[in-house]
Amino acid sequence: MINYYNLDAIAELENTRIISPYGFKYGFVRSIFKEDVYKDLIKSFPDVTKFKLTDKSDSGGGRKRFYVGLNYYSGEKWGSIYHMKELPQIWKDVIKESSSEELMNLLSDATGVNFNSLCNFGFTYGNGGCMQEPHIDGAIRPNDPSPIHASVACLMYFNEKSGGVAGTAIYDLDRETILFQVTDLRNSFFYFEQHPDSWHGFPTVPEGHDRRLVSLSYSQERRPIPVSESLFSHFFAPYRIKYFIRRAKRKFNL
Repeated sequence: MINYYNLDAIAELENTRIISPYGFKYGFVRSIFKEDVYKDLIKSFPDVTKFKLTDKSDSGGGRKRFYVGLNYYSGEKWGSIYHMKELPQIWKDVIKESSSEELMNLLSDATGVNFNSLCNFGFTYGNGGCMQEPHIDGAIRPNDPSPIHASVACLMYFNEKSGGVAGTAIYDLDRETILFQVTDLRNSFFYFEQHPDSWHGFPTVPEGHDRRLVSLSYSQERRPIPVSESLFSHFFAPYRIKYFIRRAKRKFNL
C-alpha cells in the first residue's frame, strides 16, 4: 500500500513523458507527495547547516558546488539505512516506500525505464552561489569505478514555496541550449534516463534563493536489493567489500 507518494502524480508521469532528440526519457510532475505528508516532510527536512560543501572543478564535464547531507548508496551500504538512523521516522518510512516493489513498479511503468532496486537516496542543498555545470553522471561515464550504476535519476524538490529560479535543466549537446528546466521547486518530481547524452545541471543560485531536494535513483539488478535498518548488512554487505576494493584499485592505480 502506498502511504506517502501521490498516486495521481505518478500516473501523470506517463502522460508527461518526453523523449529527447537523443532517445532518452525525462519528465516532470508536481505534487509527488500527498499534501499533508509533504508538510511533515519539509518540517522535518534535515538541518542544512550540517550539510558538507562539495566543490569540484571537474565532475562529469563541469564544476559543481552545493551541500550534501545524509546519503544512501546501494553499492556501499547494500540495502542498509542504519547510518541514517538519526532521520525522523517519516523520512525512514519514505525511504522504505521508495524502495518498495509496489512503488518501483509504478514508477518504472510511468517513466518507461526498467529498474528493480533503490540505488541512491541523498539529501542536497544549494543556496546563493551554488551551481552545477552541465555534466553526465558517473552511472554513464566510461570506467566509473562504482559497483552499481543507476538506470534512472530522479530529483524530488522540497522548497516551502512554489516556483524557484534554479531548477535542474536538461541541455543539448552544446551544453548551452536548454531543452527543459524545472520551474517549480515545491513538492515536485523530475527524472531522466541515464544516457551518454543526458547532459544536465542547474544555473547559479541567486542570493536570497535556495533549493532543497532529495536525489533519488534506481538500478536494474539481477537480484533486487532490499532496504532495511539492518546493522548486520551495514557491516557485512558483499557490495560494500566490492566497493572498497574498486576504490582502492583506483586510488593506487592497480
